[in-house]
Amino acid sequence: MQTPGAYLIADRVFADTPDRVDDRASWFPLARETPPDGWCEARRSVWVLWHPDGHRLPRQGWKVHVSVDLPDAAEALAKVRDHCVRHGIAFKFVRSRQLALVHNEKYAHRGSSGKLAALYPVGDDALRSTLTELGAALAGLRGPYVLSDLRWHDGPLFLRFGGFAERYCHDGDEPVTAVETPDGLLVPDERDPVFAVPDWAPVPDFVAERIAAVAEEPVTEQPYQIDEALHHSNGGGVYLATDLRDGTRVVLREARPYAGLNGAGADAVTRLHRERDMLRRLDGLPCVPRVLDHFTWWEHEYLAEELIEGDTLQDAVGARYPLIYPDVPAEELAGYTAWAVDVVDRVERALRQVHDQGVVFGDLHPANVMVRPGGDVVLIDFEQAYGLDEDFTPTLGDAGFTSPRVRRGVGVDDYALACLRLSVFVPLTSLTALCPAKVEELLAVAARFPLPPGYAGRIRDGLRRALATGDPEPSTVDIAAVTRFAWPSPVPADPAPLLASLAEGIRASATPDREDRLFPGDPAQFPHGGATLAHGAAGVIHALVATGSQYPELDEHVDWMLRAAGELPAPFVGLYDGRAGIAAVLHDLGRRDEALELLRSCRAVLGDLHGASLHSGLAGIGLALDRVAGPGDPDVLAIGERLVRALSGDPQAVAFAEPRHPGLLRGWSGPALLLTRLYEHTGDPRHLRAARAALRLDLASCTDDQRGNPQVADGSRLLLYIDEGSAGLAVAAHALLRHGEEPWLRSLIDGVGRALGAEFTMLPGLFHGRAGLLAAAALLDGTARPGTARHVAGHIERLSWHAFAHHGRLAFVGDTLTRLSHDLATGGAGILLAVHAATHGTGVTLPFLPAPAPPQAPVPPVARAASPAAAAEAALATG
Repeated sequence: MQTPGAYLIADRVFADTPDRVDDRASWFPLARETPPDGWCEARRSVWVLWHPDGHRLPRQGWKVHVSVDLPDAAEALAKVRDHCVRHGIAFKFVRSRQLALVHNEKYAHRGSSGKLAALYPVGDDALRSTLTELGAALAGLRGPYVLSDLRWHDGPLFLRFGGFAERYCHDGDEPVTAVETPDGLLVPDERDPVFAVPDWAPVPDFVAERIAAVAEEPVTEQPYQIDEALHHSNGGGVYLATDLRDGTRVVLREARPYAGLNGAGADAVTRLHRERDMLRRLDGLPCVPRVLDHFTWWEHEYLAEELIEGDTLQDAVGARYPLIYPDVPAEELAGYTAWAVDVVDRVERALRQVHDQGVVFGDLHPANVMVRPGGDVVLIDFEQAYGLDEDFTPTLGDAGFTSPRVRRGVGVDDYALACLRLSVFVPLTSLTALCPAKVEELLAVAARFPLPPGYAGRIRDGLRRALATGDPEPSTVDIAAVTRFAWPSPVPADPAPLLASLAEGIRASATPDREDRLFPGDPAQFPHGGATLAHGAAGVIHALVATGSQYPELDEHVDWMLRAAGELPAPFVGLYDGRAGIAAVLHDLGRRDEALELLRSCRAVLGDLHGASLHSGLAGIGLALDRVAGPGDPDVLAIGERLVRALSGDPQAVAFAEPRHPGLLRGWSGPALLLTRLYEHTGDPRHLRAARAALRLDLASCTDDQRGNPQVADGSRLLLYIDEGSAGLAVAAHALLRHGEEPWLRSLIDGVGRALGAEFTMLPGLFHGRAGLLAAAALLDGTARPGTARHVAGHIERLSWHAFAHHGRLAFVGDTLTRLSHDLATGGAGILLAVHAATHGTGVTLPFLPAPAPPQAPVPPVARAASPAAAAEAALATG
């Protein structure tokens, strides 16, 4: 399981799979070997698989993982090879040191990190011999603890019961890897960062003995009570704790040995020691926390530090930042400006105090600055700090506050400070990682605030001084192709040239020679999203065709999409992440037979789905079926009946998995939209009542922001977006309002309509960013009071904030904010569709969600059946 950062190492411009990185220089010797006679090799992603000729693995069983420290990896792999070849055991291993490091980096997946090799012994005898014989051969080697597994004694072998073959089932409505119960049911193959065995799994006696021994190991007491987890990474956690000896509240920093590596291969323990040493060196400064204790509990090390009351600068900015609202008064901008300038000046003074002690902080960004209630600042997280007399290069850091050219001396802090001065006004400094010249555009955005004289000049001077002390710019042809885009201001009423440039750039990025993706997009397109609507070819093809863009490669790309759709695992059937969305695109292209064939596979699993969402679940599949098969399709009516019964509180209804994220795509607003569509087809008032009930479920997750406008509450965050947020609710409410004026619907639409004028969005895309707000504002104009037309114009103008030129053509960053994306959900295709819809008045917010027709007397297309419910029950009985 890869983390998002793993998709940023192979390409400086686009997210890509880590296996495409040029890592040949760091290949392990075993990766260069040829398997012996009678053995075969296969390479998949970052793994090299060796297996005997004709060897057939069972679909699941007990697998053994090898986890060793990087310096010992080559030796360990040689011993793994010898054991497996001798005993005929299939195994796989990470091919290179570089990829093994990525697999165990600080933010690698905690449940799967640290695995250098995986062995697949068949049967209890093979498992026992592997654990004993290979365990003896590897004795003395240590590595990161594989948190999802059981460690075999004190060595580097770990084991868990899980899938050998890649199979999938649904968890709610999301496809996840699966294992099979004895009665043939596929259930999620849990890979949480804690060892667990399914109740039904066979457990050999020697494994059961080890499980029991671990459970009986004495746990030594430690003098701190963990009260709250503040942060987790692969390297350990950060906790709020109480010292049981005197009741003092402290912060505990945890470090796992051999885990959470930085770019130089230093583990979390090494970095914890660095933090301890630097804080002790700086002891007495009011701008750093005091070290209170350093101890080991079990095998992990902990640093107890002074608890700093207050908020991180990141949270403080988030709570005060005025541009997340529309129509900000001048006095509010002035008040925020005075506060932000003062805070950054305090940070500068704190840095100078640290520098005066001969120390470089090394990791300055808003999450590493605490702002006390009285305004004083404290720098936290010194794991990358170093002495000016040290030969040390930081290898971790926030992309918006580091430069590949500035890697040593106080220039590291000076560069980050200049970025901090800018980020408190425009929190988009990570965009400069793609194009350093972008800083001038960000400074122009910052001019929205009444900055003090010379403030912008201080930012430019700080960046210039820091870069002057650094190294020459790395020679990278790819990144040189990304430049500033000459965005017109004001944008013409017909932005056709902009859209043509964007479409041309999207088409030019196509890679039909690849099997895993056609267009570059978000990391979510890997490993199975290359053909889908949200992140793959279907979404891009739909956007290009729907906007009337020139598209001479259309037939070739549709054929590619069809081939890729055929490779999707069976459970990938959703509208945005599976076959249903691809089928809807094919239908609109006139490829009806292929569309119906894909929908057949969707129909086959409807009874297994317990998720209601538009993104992956029944609501989205229902909309696709409605579009392709037409009104009255029995499966659509069956889906509607399931929703009606569940939402009406019918105790006999099949339960739905609770949607995780209120909004249009993953909340109840999507089912509300489908039910509204069904009401328009059938006239059945139960559909309308259920649609309103579904939307009310999402509305219960909303709270009013400081302006009194509804937004979805997610902890301390308030969300306005289409996917997760109140804009998605407003899209569903807009459809419902056509079928009866309800005060609560009117209040929701008007409130969201006002909120849609927010000047700042962190992301540009359709699902989670500005393009989604643009599309919603265009849809609500004429319905929301007051109108939203001026919001539409403002969003089109401000799309420039995230815009770049790639080989001279318009492009946009995706959700990573450090790589360009052309997909529908996060990148250029979604922006193309939103701008076109807004400027052509189509009323389309997302694909296949056209604005409902005006209310009219519906003619139920199921008149031949006794009732819609009877037709639905008949469909379920035969489906």
